[in-house]
Amino acid sequence: RADLAVFTGDLLDNMRLLDWIPATLGRLDAPLGRYFILGNHDWKLEPDRIRRAVSDSGWTDVAGRVVCLEHKGDKLAVGGDELPWMGEHPDFSAVPDETFRLLLSHSPDNLEWAREQRVQLMLSGHNHGGQVVLPIVGPIYSPSRYGVRYAGGSFWSEPTLLYVSRGVSRKHPLRINCLPEITKLVLRSGGRSSG
Repeated sequence: RADLAVFTGDLLDNMRLLDWIPATLGRLDAPLGRYFILGNHDWKLEPDRIRRAVSDSGWTDVAGRVVCLEHKGDKLAVGGDELPWMGEHPDFSAVPDETFRLLLSHSPDNLEWAREQRVQLMLSGHNHGGQVVLPIVGPIYSPSRYGVRYAGGSFWSEPTLLYVSRGVSRKHPLRINCLPEITKLVLRSGGRSSG
């Protein structure tokens, strides 16, 4: 069971699926909460209706803001970034230095901004793993200013660990060597041993 659940956008490609939200995302539970942002696929539809449906299903919208939590004596700040499509960057300036900073950013293109904010973990999607991954060559296209560099997977850029999920769907009905994924990450405090 997860302590925290997050969603980094691109929920819908068709508004007819809005009614599925309570039976899908609404069924997930996490003691530290469920946090979400929207993506460019949602932006092209009716983002206000989508945002309301997800919020009504018990999820917390962190787009353009930061929510602070405490768990077993450790502090966590969760921020959300839907740029360049909607809103603004979340403001981490009031977050104490010792607080772990988690950024939900639909696009991995916001990595440099996250680094400037001393975000330790940035979770993204948007690039869908490239959707077509050729042997030896790798992903052939991602909708990013960095090309396929952040198509999917883990990337370290001091002080930020970026994880880009391939997601479970796609805009175009084609995935080659790029399986869908729901990601489970296990975070452990470096200062204490777990018992």
